[in-house]
Amino acid sequence: MSTISILQLTDLHVFREPHGRLKGIPTRELLVDVLQHIRDSGETFNAVVVTGDHTHDELRETYEAVAELLKPWRDRLFQVPGNHDDRTILRSVFSDRIAGAGDARINFSFTRGTWLCLGLDTHVPGSVSGRIDSDQVNWIRAQMQSSTATQVALFMHHPPVSVRSEWMDRIGLEQRELLQELILADTRIRLVCCGHIHHEFQTWLGHAEIVATPSTGIQFSPHGVSATFVAAPPGYRIIELSDAGYETRVIRLPETRYRPE
Repeated sequence: MSTISILQLTDLHVFREPHGRLKGIPTRELLVDVLQHIRDSGETFNAVVVTGDHTHDELRETYEAVAELLKPWRDRLFQVPGNHDDRTILRSVFSDRIAGAGDARINFSFTRGTWLCLGLDTHVPGSVSGRIDSDQVNWIRAQMQSSTATQVALFMHHPPVSVRSEWMDRIGLEQRELLQELILADTRIRLVCCGHIHHEFQTWLGHAEIVATPSTGIQFSPHGVSATFVAAPPGYRIIELSDAGYETRVIRLPETRYRPE
């Protein structure tokens, strides 16, 4: 039985300026640290998935900087946009990895073993909140119907459930009930991997586990009624898929080097 290993990176929030900071956190520097930690671990991956917010300033030069940092994994890279992304520029800089043109929705679909992996686009231009619509849910159904895979993993920026945080849920996923209905109706959907909330989170919806992954940069706290930042090390998620199911774990860097302002 072969095991497929996937690396999930999320919420990079890189700036054009190499030392640019988000609430006092040097996001590019910490992304470099995270990627070095991954290389030092000796782990290898069949796919690398970025679940949005590649940049914070949404500038071409910044996407190009991110592309250079991700170059070792470019041949196995899959991406979806977050609220801090520009589809047109993202697609242009990663044109060999992202099909389509302009501001069209960015999805991906690939099969590894018994697993179908689908990337969903929850980006709404000019909005921090995300949205899912019936067209995209129908796309998921079509992908599943045309596939012989017996298990499905979804990758997206905004979580499709409440994350039990007053301030985070206000900037969550609109029309999420459309995706929830599909997840509850089709037991092949086993895993949903998200970003956006900048901390580790786990819950269940029917037979599917919903997980969120820490940012490679700044970390959020779910507590409070307004945006709250916390001193914690950046991290990433490793997902291992097999015929028997999956295993997933979050790995954080060993120390907290910076405290948010």
